[in-house]
Amino acid sequence: MAGFVYFTDEQKQRANEVDLEDFLSRQGEKLLRSGREKRLASDHSITVRGNRWYDHAAGTGGCAIDFVQMHYNSTFPEAVTLLLGGEQGQAYRASEPEGEKAPKPFALPEANGDMRRAYAYLTKSRCLDREVVSVFARKKMIYEDAKYHNVVFVGYDAEGTARHAHKRGSHTKGDAFKGNVDGSDPRYSFRHLGKGNTIYVFEAPIDMLSFITLHQKGWQENSYVALNGISAHAMLQALKDSPQAGTVVLCLDHDPAGIENSYRLADAVKEQRPDVCVRMLQPVNKDWNEDLKAQNGMEPIPAKEHPGIAECRAWCGTIKEVAESIDPRHATAESLKRYHYGIYQTLQKGTGPEQLEDAFDGDGLLLAGIAVRIMEKCGRELGREAAPGQIIDNLCSRYRPHKDRGNLKSRLTDMQDAFESVMACFAGTGPGTDEEKETLVKKCVGLTMECIRAHIFVAGKLQAQKQEGGMAQICSQS
Repeated sequence: MAGFVYFTDEQKQRANEVDLEDFLSRQGEKLLRSGREKRLASDHSITVRGNRWYDHAAGTGGCAIDFVQMHYNSTFPEAVTLLLGGEQGQAYRASEPEGEKAPKPFALPEANGDMRRAYAYLTKSRCLDREVVSVFARKKMIYEDAKYHNVVFVGYDAEGTARHAHKRGSHTKGDAFKGNVDGSDPRYSFRHLGKGNTIYVFEAPIDMLSFITLHQKGWQENSYVALNGISAHAMLQALKDSPQAGTVVLCLDHDPAGIENSYRLADAVKEQRPDVCVRMLQPVNKDWNEDLKAQNGMEPIPAKEHPGIAECRAWCGTIKEVAESIDPRHATAESLKRYHYGIYQTLQKGTGPEQLEDAFDGDGLLLAGIAVRIMEKCGRELGREAAPGQIIDNLCSRYRPHKDRGNLKSRLTDMQDAFESVMACFAGTGPGTDEEKETLVKKCVGLTMECIRAHIFVAGKLQAQKQEGGMAQICSQS
């Protein structure tokens, strides 16, 4: 949004008090119930309630305006305008104020006299090894509650005090109840801390127990933690309580949400313990219990790949072919200008999504391919031999779906900024020193990544619109 936009204090307050559930629903976002909150289907780490939001993976939150700024990569004026419905007659529901409620003290549910239903559910319905379940039951980490016969998974702190409990319904028809006991400390969810070097991280207790069932040899030497969601708190506490650990293995679900959250958690580990090695280990099917079911002859829920990552790999393969076909002598600033101009000429015409995709698959590919050739040339002059294929493999590995936010307008702005940064390296006599060449390589990496991200956005929107049976214009989305 160009220029200064004035909003009254009343308008800003009204925008910040918009009910995010109402706003997101009308933006086409799917929301999932999560206790008294709603969780974004597209990003399970974010919950909303009234005009408040919280990112459990990043540990940040706020009100409506900064949510729109973060989630849609918008400026403050753009966010306020969007929340005010563009002042064109569309009004979003205001959130209702909530009274302050005192937190309930943590207390474990009363235990049943036996664990008959719990054992039947865990060993027969979920195929867990009986002896593995018994190890935890003997430590009072798994039991059956008296009132509802839920399976209760208990988390203890390093001193052996119960600090967390997660309940899971034991009936097998319909959607079973699941939720944390009020007052649970998220740092101490269901876990086993061994003396070994490795911590395995899971979304839920049954995933954790399924993995142990599948990999029983010497399992008690290692550490395992179930997040009961995707917040990093329990994982980071396990790292703190296991200072000898040098490896974290993220074993989340094999679906788009699980993949994105694996990247989030990897960032969280590196921020707290840069010395720790982080690996990702995916089940063959949707989760580890589905793998266990398949091993026992049951029909598993299949895995789902992340569409952004799949598109990134496919398009990077095409960039490689294009880059290798470009004569290195054409890896110049003039060539970059030509194909960058071609893309923006297409955009200014306000064309539909098919034409926009054609622009990225034409001039966009050539723009990225030339940037790769420039990286190759500078690298060789700096004593680093790297073929286009190696450079592109490295670029592909840099893509982080959990950080890929924003709308088409912001993607194109980012691409424009990256292009101008590259062109600045050619100002004057151009990159002559080693330092200037290193800078040019970094800027070309940025430009190529912005081309990739913009293409992924367009391809994703096209696919979604085709599935919905519509082909609406997306060039003007903001």
